[in-house]
Amino acid sequence: MTSRWHKILAALLALCLTAGIAGCSDGEQSGSDSSDAAESVESADSSEPESEPIKVGYIFHGDAVTDGSTSEINRQRLSAGAHSSVEAMYIDNVSITDFEKAVQTLSAAGCTYIVTGSPIYSTTLAATAGKYMNINFIAYGTTARSANIAAYTEELYQGAYIAGMAAAYNSTTEKIGMVVDTDMLYPIPMINAAALGMQLVYDTAEIVTTFATRDDEIETAVDSLITDGCDVVICYTESRAAAQICQKKGVKFIDSVDHADDSGDFSNMLMYYYCDRSNFFLAEYKKMVLDTWEGDVFTGTMANGSVSVSDALPAAKEGTQDIIGALAPKVTGGLAYIFNGELKDLNGNIKYLKGSYMTSADIYNMDWYVYGVRLLGNYRQPITDLTENTFEIQYDE
Repeated sequence: MTSRWHKILAALLALCLTAGIAGCSDGEQSGSDSSDAAESVESADSSEPESEPIKVGYIFHGDAVTDGSTSEINRQRLSAGAHSSVEAMYIDNVSITDFEKAVQTLSAAGCTYIVTGSPIYSTTLAATAGKYMNINFIAYGTTARSANIAAYTEELYQGAYIAGMAAAYNSTTEKIGMVVDTDMLYPIPMINAAALGMQLVYDTAEIVTTFATRDDEIETAVDSLITDGCDVVICYTESRAAAQICQKKGVKFIDSVDHADDSGDFSNMLMYYYCDRSNFFLAEYKKMVLDTWEGDVFTGTMANGSVSVSDALPAAKEGTQDIIGALAPKVTGGLAYIFNGELKDLNGNIKYLKGSYMTSADIYNMDWYVYGVRLLGNYRQPITDLTENTFEIQYDE
């Protein structure tokens, strides 16, 4: 057992000792939820009343077929739909400016519920929903609710915290790279959580961060991280190609999508973390059918099974599964509240004192980076393809 393993165990013990502080929150702390979405997909109510099918439309920013986080959400809604009588359809590749047009198209097709599949729509959602009070919206990436808006968000940063620890444990350079798409949910909390997880292993380590969206940008970002001396990369992007790029470059990595079916294809992957929304979608479908739906707020966490981390994969060094197995239950049980105690920004200025904690709202709205984060480069390029979307509705078979 290495001295580093002893250090990590000590850090985990310290987390448990401070859990009392974290547990004294005002009810807003990480891990809260107000939905019955944790019910299993297999427990779907087979006695739903016979009626005209309820039509639900999904609006996606990305491509629902090409492998990525959008296609992952699409697969999860299909899983939920297999156990419900709702009639679902979707429109993908919808820009922010065309969001209302997509709503109009789905409304004309008879949809009385619309689910947004990207947090980028949160800026225009309230204004649009106010014009379509005959439609109930289920909005991803927001906690703002109204009479016809139910909000669903997720604290995937819990998985990033564990990923940061595992990445640091497998690093020899004490430099962890991170590729982040800022269109994803809560990019700054994700980076900060990974940095704090990393610091359970190395107090002085850096998490070197780059920003990229398209596959070519991701490749440039990974190259820059390798050149900078990073020997492990954490991915948080819409594109699933990030894993393929890291594999091609020969760098160890951790991905943010579910690789249960193809982890064997990536000999350099240490672990992965992801969010599964299928139970949440099914719970919403059941409320629609039973006419009990209302605009509430759901938060996906490790505690309710929405956020998951994998076991260590063969590429990980010996002991990685031990530290994942030690930390994950503490995060799940609320004994390792991530953003508590003294927190400094990247310049060393104290943002939160010892004995304090951040509420969920504080975390979601973070606009500063914790100590240990270094920003290397933004490789995102302006979008030049402004081809008009024809908004062809895709129906489930």
